[in-house]
Amino acid sequence: MEQEILHILQEINPYMEIETGTKLLEEEILDSMEILLLISELEDKYQIQIPLESLQLEDFQDILSITKFVKKQIEGTQYDN
Repeated sequence: MEQEILHILQEINPYMEIETGTKLLEEEILDSMEILLLISELEDKYQIQIPLESLQLEDFQDILSITKFVKKQIEGTQYDN
């Protein structure tokens, strides 16, 4: 999943060098519009709905935090069905 998210981020921002440990917000790689685009891509890729009220900036600090957030959303979706 980390590699898939890395690939999505590289497509969103192809001019930045992004690795697993890159601090996406701290290094200003993701801005608010790119976060919204990322959320849309994650929803499509993993067939999940991410409610806006569940968004926290700390969930987008790096690829590991995004992966953890997506897994949590997937688990929540499975329990809702």
